[in-house]
Amino acid sequence: MTEKPKAVIFDFDGTLAELNIDFAMMAQHVEALARQMGYDAPWPEGYLLEAMAQVQLVLGNGFDQQARRIIRDIEVEAADRAELFSFTRPLLDHLGAMGIGRAVISRNCDVAIRRVFPDIDEKCEVFVPRELAPRPKPHPDHVVQALEALKVAPGDAWMVGDHPTDMQAGKAAGCGCVGVASGRTSPDDLIRAGADKVLPHSGAMLARPMLGLPSRGQYPVQG
Repeated sequence: MTEKPKAVIFDFDGTLAELNIDFAMMAQHVEALARQMGYDAPWPEGYLLEAMAQVQLVLGNGFDQQARRIIRDIEVEAADRAELFSFTRPLLDHLGAMGIGRAVISRNCDVAIRRVFPDIDEKCEVFVPRELAPRPKPHPDHVVQALEALKVAPGDAWMVGDHPTDMQAGKAAGCGCVGVASGRTSPDDLIRAGADKVLPHSGAMLARPMLGLPSRGQYPVQG
């Protein structure tokens, strides 16, 4: 993992902004829709978007369109109650001042993210929400898509996120991976998912800007 990257790719919810989406409720609503439309097989295992793709093969595009509206409505409602972490803009500004490329990728939708972060295009060069990612993380293509837009090689970039999907996608794409324990995943689980380093939150990168971070080290949690 390079000590000073040429670019940093961030997840959004739980990494740059507080995470308050009720994913269990979201999954319940989507499955309820599928059952109403006649889906009677066992519900597919795995993440919701990937499960929906399997159900769509049975029910058709009508299901997918309605399910995505349900997801979008829940994401937008959650965005109205969310806010960026206090360190997010200073961190992105600091990276930009250092000449380090900045990207945000997310399985969340564009409109919800922009409600929380209306100036996102001013703070990063690349933004790839769910709608622009044909194969969202944990598929590495989501990360590769950002890397290609930044014109940075995977080995010169860091993927920073609070979820195993971030670590899995970043590692598969060939990036260094920094886990942050500001979401709902423990440091140990982030390491198991592929994190090279774990921080309490992304703002810890400002304490020792991009250099000399101890391997798999954890900074004390700071407010």
